Amino acid sequence: MFITYLRLLYAFIKAFWVLFVQLPRLDQAGQSLTIQQWSADTLKLLGISVEVIGDVGTSAPKPSRLLVANHISWLDPLVIQTLQHSIFVAKQEVSRWPVVGQIAKGCDVVFVNRGSPSSARKMVQGLTEALQNNMCIAGFPEGTSTEGHQVGLFHSNLFEVAVANSCEVIALSLRYKDPATQAMRLEPAFVGDIGFLQSLHRVICAPPMVVQVVVSEPIAPHGHTRRTLAQLVQAKVQTQLESLK
Repeated sequence: MFITYLRLLYAFIKAFWVLFVQLPRLDQAGQSLTIQQWSADTLKLLGISVEVIGDVGTSAPKPSRLLVANHISWLDPLVIQTLQHSIFVAKQEVSRWPVVGQIAKGCDVVFVNRGSPSSARKMVQGLTEALQNNMCIAGFPEGTSTEGHQVGLFHSNLFEVAVANSCEVIALSLRYKDPATQAMRLEPAFVGDIGFLQSLHRVICAPPMVVQVVVSEPIAPHGHTRRTLAQLVQAKVQTQLESLK
């Protein structure tokens, strides 16, 4: 376990090197590949493999899209980054987490204060600018994390960006499982009063696991309000999650 901590420390140091030294010298395609590779390497170091069911369509002519998923763990953004480099939305508290907060800032994460209407407007503006720069955007509309048995209510703020920009939505359903028994694994679940460092220790001490990701077909926002789109995508994520049982 001590060796794993040393390797993880190296991964964090490498993250700062990649974000603040290497990325500014690369074009957008190079930046995307570099972040995808770092995310995959970090998950591998933690003993987590990614199994994708479906096609996220990274070769599509229009790369800009909104990826939304059920939220279980602080690992979820790394999982999604291995599929498609994206600009994420995160709660304001993440910016204050040790190490991870600085990495998130370096990745241009858009932070939002859930109780502030002005913060929500800034979030929409920041994500719209990312779409205009041909970036994918991603977030977790539940607004909190769960153990992964069910999908919580999808809040509609994030979907305003898709409706306003005619941006297609991809629904992702995540579940962490034991690779041998296929039983759900709860070690990654970032719920209750657990802190980030405690959760990190629990993941490091856990046996290897696999995270399955079901990818939907693109969902067009045309004809939807942000609320009806949120309801549609929530139902899609739940249906996909049930297919993993």
